[in-house]
Amino acid sequence: MYTGKLIDDLIATVERTETSFHLDPEQESKLAYWYAVAQSEVTNLNYELAGVA
Repeated sequence: MYTGKLIDDLIATVERTETSFHLDPEQESKLAYWYAVAQSEVTNLNYELAGVA
């Protein structure tokens, strides 16, 4: 039965997951590197597709 707490329960679940999830420093640096690569790829992709209909 719906109790009106669905969003509060979802937020609490996300907060618990965030606090329990930790990357080691090596994983952090790899993640930062690939995030930067992905951002530059998306930027290049947008320029290459400019004017394409």
